[in-house]
Amino acid sequence: MTKERDYFFDNVKAVLMFLVVLGHLLLPIHGESFLVVVKRLIYVFHMPLFVFVSGYFAKTFYKNGRYNYRKLLYLGKAYLVFVVAIQLVYAISGYQAFSQINFFSQSGAPWYLFAMIAWYLTIPAVHGRYPALVLGLSLVLALGAGFFQEIGDFLCLSRIMVFGPFFYLGYYMERETMQRLLQNRYRRAVVPMAGLLAVGILVFGQRLEDPLSMVYENFSYYELENVRSGLLVRLILLLAACILSWALLFFVPQRKTRISAVGQNTMPVYMLHRIFRDILMFSGIYEHVEDGGLSVLLLFGLLSIGMISVFSRPAVVRMWNRLLALYTPQWLCRIRSANVSGVRQQRWKRNGRCGVSLRRIRILFIQEMNIIIDLLKINDTVPVPYGDGDFCVEAIDDRIDRGRKIIDEH
Repeated sequence: MTKERDYFFDNVKAVLMFLVVLGHLLLPIHGESFLVVVKRLIYVFHMPLFVFVSGYFAKTFYKNGRYNYRKLLYLGKAYLVFVVAIQLVYAISGYQAFSQINFFSQSGAPWYLFAMIAWYLTIPAVHGRYPALVLGLSLVLALGAGFFQEIGDFLCLSRIMVFGPFFYLGYYMERETMQRLLQNRYRRAVVPMAGLLAVGILVFGQRLEDPLSMVYENFSYYELENVRSGLLVRLILLLAACILSWALLFFVPQRKTRISAVGQNTMPVYMLHRIFRDILMFSGIYEHVEDGGLSVLLLFGLLSIGMISVFSRPAVVRMWNRLLALYTPQWLCRIRSANVSGVRQQRWKRNGRCGVSLRRIRILFIQEMNIIIDLLKINDTVPVPYGDGDFCVEAIDDRIDRGRKIIDEH
């Protein structure tokens, strides 16, 4: 039986993508304007919740002792393409020479992709372990990382550790638990608390620059006047992120909506909007909006919606996935023409001129989504076969399991 798609998380990802795009549009703005305060409010919780959702869907990476190498490959290719594209924009604009490209130290948007790879690689170690122990250790690492000045942008270590608790919290979170946490009895307490917290950030947001820098700009506690208070400040920020994220989930519809399709294709939006933002930044447009108010915020909001609408269109998604496919190593190329009879032939010839073992056929068959789609004759029922690298795989888990059974039978 085909697993029904969870449109709630598609909607959550769509809302988060809007906040990510809007936050990146506001990021180059500094000073004491209203836009800076709004930016800091967004940055308190939008990426922690995004990482939480990523952890929730990471359950498909390691199942029954099997790794989903397609996810790692997709994220790895996306990371390399993303870094190169941003560096090209820097070089063309004269901001930084292309020769200064650094794949091992990223403080911009690509950090999330690198961190995802790192978190995925830890899943076999935490799979089936005690959730409380793993979450406790990840929280200790998140709080303790601020005491080491050496931990920074290199390998995105600071952000990997600081955002780690949100990833593992999502990984261990079950859908039934989510449903209980979104009941009205919690809503009556969490939403007012989050409202007061948001108002406080908007009123006193100018004082958040240094604390937020400890999280998003990889600064240590030593950047504060009182080093000992750094741990408490970071803990407060993590708790604030949890409360604001929890409150936001109450307002996300659980049924299929117009924004659900956006949530199924977040990867192209995440990468392309940042490149577009950098082009705007180097064009000099931000010199005219530094002191802007509500009108500029509305303009950036409409621009965010426009970019999301364009970059999540099926044609753009297909083009983006083809671009990433160009970087697939030859030994991992897709076998699009395979079918049941082809698998049988490969098995018959595994010791002959074909030179392909049955084990290898199984691995390639399971990893290749198109084979499973053709095998089960469901091409017209799969909404987005190659949408988001993080979230497209879980929609066909049951088909993967059925594909394995068919392979075993043949």
